Amino acid sequence: MVVLSVSFGAIVALTVVRYVNHPLRKLLPGPPPTNYLLGNALQTRRSIATWQSTTDYPEPYLSWLNQYGSAVYYRELFNHTVMLSDPKALQHVLDIVMGEGLVSSEGAKHDAQRKMLNPHFTAAQVRGFVKVFEQLTTRCCATILEAAATSHTRLDMASGHPEALGAYQQLQLAPSPLLLIGMFSVPGFIHWPLPPLRRRRAAKNVLATVISDVIEHKLASVNPSSHDDNHQDLLDRILTDPTSTTNHDAVTHVMTFMTAGHETTSSSLAWVLVELAARPVVVARIRQEVHTLTSVSDHTTMSPLATWEGIHSLKYTLAVIQETMRLHSVFFQLMRRLTEQDDSVPLSDGSMLPLPKGTSINVLTSAMHLNPKSWTNPTEFTPERFMEDTPEWAADAALRQSKSHAFVYMPFSIGSKNCIGHRFAIAELLVIVATFVQNFDFALTDKANVRHLYNAMTVVPANLEMTVSRAPQSVDE
Repeated sequence: MVVLSVSFGAIVALTVVRYVNHPLRKLLPGPPPTNYLLGNALQTRRSIATWQSTTDYPEPYLSWLNQYGSAVYYRELFNHTVMLSDPKALQHVLDIVMGEGLVSSEGAKHDAQRKMLNPHFTAAQVRGFVKVFEQLTTRCCATILEAAATSHTRLDMASGHPEALGAYQQLQLAPSPLLLIGMFSVPGFIHWPLPPLRRRRAAKNVLATVISDVIEHKLASVNPSSHDDNHQDLLDRILTDPTSTTNHDAVTHVMTFMTAGHETTSSSLAWVLVELAARPVVVARIRQEVHTLTSVSDHTTMSPLATWEGIHSLKYTLAVIQETMRLHSVFFQLMRRLTEQDDSVPLSDGSMLPLPKGTSINVLTSAMHLNPKSWTNPTEFTPERFMEDTPEWAADAALRQSKSHAFVYMPFSIGSKNCIGHRFAIAELLVIVATFVQNFDFALTDKANVRHLYNAMTVVPANLEMTVSRAPQSVDE
């Protein structure tokens, strides 16, 4: 029995040593582990949990990038991770040049879902949504924001669906550092019978039930296929898609767009409002751009903000949105990728980086977007850097040897796993930002906390509380 115990202990010890002493540890620079067993897991997860209070966003990743370079090794529990920010390496990893040499964990399931939904997010399809965006945004201005501007009282915007709101807020609660370690480092951890995870699963079930009820109501009240293209919303199009055969499929897709779609766009909008609240000059320039667009229209048919051509003439407004997405990456990292076989990744300096099978590839866009080797004055809010033929654009291009920012700026990822709704999101944000700024002023209250909070879905302002007032041009004289 003693011999067996000693042998078992030796096997465990050797296994731990094998995982801890990985060949990448000697091959690549990186931070020293803060714990022999956990590696850097406590360091990274504590930092993420305290972005909202004491830790600067997106530390420690930005410091690691600046100190160790474009390929950094670190370990979280038994996950041996390489943080890549080298543009040529990312071109390989993100399936642009080498196809499916490295695949992400969602695999065939992701590909099948994407194939079904792709037709709904082409440029031609998104054009049809712009009018819907404008109608809903105008309605929001005329009701919710107008009431906030005139009543000067706190408004409850979700009293109609308290159960759904409670479930959604449950999903947005910031996880503890230990939960973050499990969620990012332990396969299948989200299914463990822990109270916080049970509450999250229950919240998802509540949302699924609410969505299912909405679908049943829509099917019972009107046939979605009877709507013409100008009046079909996204749910109409999903329900009439021949490859989406069940209501369960529709619920799954709506849940996906609530988290990966709606939450992303709403978080980006929140950060835009934060930046605009501190920058009256930027607000004035957006208003002038919108005024120039709308003043040439006779409005006999529709507002130019309801047309694809109209919103895409708002070059400065688009640059403000892009710069906000650079400074405040709502997804601080892309979906991790795992090497399915030994691979060699090319780097920009001409060398090759060997990656053993099972290596986790992490792309920290939040750190890349603040990399001083890619962006001049990276922490400054400079929308002009996204406008061609400006000195700011030229300065950034010079840093990158005139190369595009395709692999250093990736708010929607890039390649075969890029965000399927990126056109949808940008069009929606253009309509909302232009319409909101045209009609209202937004100011932070004393209770606002605009540090970065990771809520297990996106990175949002920790507590965004604002006052709303009518913009000068919208006040009746």
